[in-house]
Amino acid sequence: MKIFIKIFILCFSIANTSFAQTKEEKRAEFVMLNMQQDYTVCYSFYKIGAEYVKKTGGKSSVIEGIEKSSDTSLELAHDVGELLGLTAEEMSKKIKIEIKNQLNLINNDFSNASLLLGKYARTCKNLIEDKKKRIYF
Repeated sequence: MKIFIKIFILCFSIANTSFAQTKEEKRAEFVMLNMQQDYTVCYSFYKIGAEYVKKTGGKSSVIEGIEKSSDTSLELAHDVGELLGLTAEEMSKKIKIEIKNQLNLINNDFSNASLLLGKYARTCKNLIEDKKKRIYF
C-alpha cells in the first residue's frame, strides 16, 4: 500500500511542476492533506488509548497491539507528510496539537478515554486496515 501511495504522490509531484494546478492535481493534494491529518488523528487516538490501557492495568498484548497501530499511524502520517513537503517540525507540531485536542475532549482525565472510542475507533481501524478505501473516499 505504501508503494501505491508513493507512486500516487510521485505522479502528483511530477504533474505539480507546472504553474497552474489542474482540477485533478488540486483533488490529489486535498486527498493527501486529509489522509495526513487522518493518520495524525489516529496516531494521537492510539497513543492516548495505549496510555489509558496501561494506567488501568490492561493486558500487555492489548497494549502492544494498540502501540503497533500507533506506530503504523505515525509512520504513514510522516510518509504522506514528507510527500506533501511538510517538515518534521511541522508534522510534530500537528501531532502535539491533535493530542492536546483529544486530551481536551476527555478533560485530561484518562478515565474518560472511552469517549474517544466512539469518535475514532472505527475510523482509525478502517484507515489502518484499508488505505485504498480511504483514498477513494
